[in-house]
Amino acid sequence: MSQPQPMPPKDLSPRHAQMRIRIAQLAARLMAEHGIRDFALAKRKAARQLGAPESQSLPGNDEIEAALRAHQSLYRPDEHRHLLQALRRQALEVLQAFQRFDPLLVGGVLSGTVSRHSDIEIELYADSSKDFEQHLLNEGIEFKVKDRNGQGMYLLYSEPADVRVRILPAESRHAGGRNRQDGPRRMNARQLAQLLRDEDAVAEGSEG
Repeated sequence: MSQPQPMPPKDLSPRHAQMRIRIAQLAARLMAEHGIRDFALAKRKAARQLGAPESQSLPGNDEIEAALRAHQSLYRPDEHRHLLQALRRQALEVLQAFQRFDPLLVGGVLSGTVSRHSDIEIELYADSSKDFEQHLLNEGIEFKVKDRNGQGMYLLYSEPADVRVRILPAESRHAGGRNRQDGPRRMNARQLAQLLRDEDAVAEGSEG
């Protein structure tokens, strides 16, 4: 089944609308094939390659996500499906391991826009990161603290994918959690386990 193409805003001129679609498609290919994780970086690279510096031609992240899903459904769809399932199963193990911190899955593993370069992205909500960091030390989990877009992030080394954990203020837990048209922004362990069961049921039905 073909995926919907990204749709630019209706108030753009035809020239800018078409360029916006081309940038989204190229940015999606760069993310899928070259391991770029940052949407802003991918769209800037795509715009430069296409000679489109105008800000009104730059697509939104949702447009790039739509283009990325379309790209993945067209090129090696079976490989992508198996990779996504493996990453989601690993993500469930991570959520269960950190259950005392009420972790939530976000990012490409949740939305389905993954590649072989993808990491698992987790959000934790706490007033301090000290408890989480002490937990990592107690469990002997190797990690590195990194800065991403001005925010502290823990990079945990794991297989088959590394795990990126952001610690957010506890009061922000209920912000931005509403479902988008194409799915939820965040998912806890119980919801992810149900998603995996539903996917298994669909797969068994298609084989029967």
